[in-house]
Amino acid sequence: LNPVIDFINMLCNFFALNLVFLITCIPIFTIGSALSSLYYVMGRESKGEYGYLVRTYLRELKRNLKNGTAAFLLLMIPGCLLVFNLLYWPIQGNAFSSIITGLLIALFIVWLVIFHYTFPLVGRFVNTPVNSVKNAWGLALRNLKWTAALLLIDLFEACFCLFLPLSTVLMSLTALGFALTAYCQSFIFNKVFMPYEKISAS
Repeated sequence: LNPVIDFINMLCNFFALNLVFLITCIPIFTIGSALSSLYYVMGRESKGEYGYLVRTYLRELKRNLKNGTAAFLLLMIPGCLLVFNLLYWPIQGNAFSSIITGLLIALFIVWLVIFHYTFPLVGRFVNTPVNSVKNAWGLALRNLKWTAALLLIDLFEACFCLFLPLSTVLMSLTALGFALTAYCQSFIFNKVFMPYEKISAS
């Protein structure tokens, strides 16, 4: 009976955290600090360091506001340019545009990988936003196995969004989606960050 109660309790906590996360993302410029705080909380949860998820999240949200926002802006400007070009070049329909599209897809994957690593780094380590972005790429290259695992999670989520009704997708994202994704990814980040956390703790 206890495992069932614990599971229900975990789902309720994840639901509350996911809802608070979505609310704190509404101003847009707070997305970076919200992601950093979400990964911090889920990093602790995935390591068994249980606590009050929403309370810890709100505390970290305030702490990460400056660096998380700056890192988000650093990534969003090139990200928006990439998306614009990915919408523009494929419809040109010639050989040159196909080459450009291929290069843009490769750059987008690089951007996505850096995005994945940046906010967990901001949440767990004290550093400047620029250095967090630089370190994100370095960590991704040094941990290709785990980077591939993160991209596989992205692929699974993309298939989920493409092949299920929009109402189901929206309901899932609103209920648990972001918190559950961060929780699953945190097991990967725990593996990647472990050597560096030991160094910073010593």
